[in-house]
Amino acid sequence: GGVPPWDLTDALDRGHTGKALELSRRMVHGGDRHPLQILAILHTHYVRLARLDGADARSDADAAAAIGIKPGYPAKKALETYRRLGTGPVARAVQLLARADRDLHGETGLEADVVLDVLVARLSRLAPTR
Repeated sequence: GGVPPWDLTDALDRGHTGKALELSRRMVHGGDRHPLQILAILHTHYVRLARLDGADARSDADAAAAIGIKPGYPAKKALETYRRLGTGPVARAVQLLARADRDLHGETGLEADVVLDVLVARLSRLAPTR
């Protein structure tokens, strides 16, 4: 069956590659989402994190203002995730998303499932090791 988007982003943020791959595949095959829809979910997630770069957000309210969302749990979670990942991995994630977008639009000729799997695996490797 389908999977809530935050299950996938949580697995990526924790560096759980196997779980993230399983969830992205379920979203496509069990949830009837196109790989471009998964890409859009991931884009939203990482762009929110990128907006925190240089924002000097110290609270949930600061994070919400920087991201452009209402204060609350999503802002708190984004701030915690950004603090854990840091500038370099978030910037790299945006680069990986851009590359996958080009690939999903036919630049390499790879199947969409392959492009998505590679993207998810690479994104999950950005999380700090424990």
